[in-house]
Amino acid sequence: MARRQRTLMETAYQHIRELLMAMTLRPGDWIDDLRLAEQLGLSRTPVREALFLLASEGLVLVKPGGGFLVRSLDLVDISRLFEAHIVLAKAVAHLVVARITDGDFGELEAAEREVNQEMERRDPAGVSAANSRLHRIEARIADNEYLERLAGQIHDQGQRLGFISFGGYSEDIKTHFDAVRTDHAEIIKAYRDRNAAQAEEVSTRHVVLFRERIMRYFDTSAADGIDLTGEWITPAAGA
Repeated sequence: MARRQRTLMETAYQHIRELLMAMTLRPGDWIDDLRLAEQLGLSRTPVREALFLLASEGLVLVKPGGGFLVRSLDLVDISRLFEAHIVLAKAVAHLVVARITDGDFGELEAAEREVNQEMERRDPAGVSAANSRLHRIEARIADNEYLERLAGQIHDQGQRLGFISFGGYSEDIKTHFDAVRTDHAEIIKAYRDRNAAQAEEVSTRHVVLFRERIMRYFDTSAADGIDLTGEWITPAAGA
């Protein structure tokens, strides 16, 4: 791919990815690649190339005939996501203990502080993005390209779920964020102590905490506008 063509594709990729992460393009939505191209002032080709790349990352589905659809967040998919997330978290924690260097701790702790700052702001998009960056750094430190690729896919989906579930419920979300702070601090401490068993235990607990948050969210009226089959429901007037 020529450099200019790649640059245009990357521009389209970043723009569409931001729309997906912020749920502007919502689960189950058809993606109008021609309209996106017009909005970005690009030809259709780099937009479609970007959509195919996002499809390879699990965020977009390619439909027969060449159309594109935002991947749904249904209960079966979420259940399988968390199965994989727990396995990934344990593997990453084990490898980080074995491979982390003194220089890595500064980056990891800076990312932890960023998560804490975003939680203080109570900005769902900021919290979910910062949390995703922290755990991507862990996956990179684990130094296994296959796990890092899997981590990217899992944390992309987790970021979307975090965005929709980290708002509202002032006392409930405060309790959740307090637990997140504790988990992150204990995970990093386990890395410093080179304690693989503790790192795996806390990392698993951390995924379970997030899973419980998501399940509680879908059990509340806050999720009334979302059909977990992937279709979105418009709330009744006055709801």
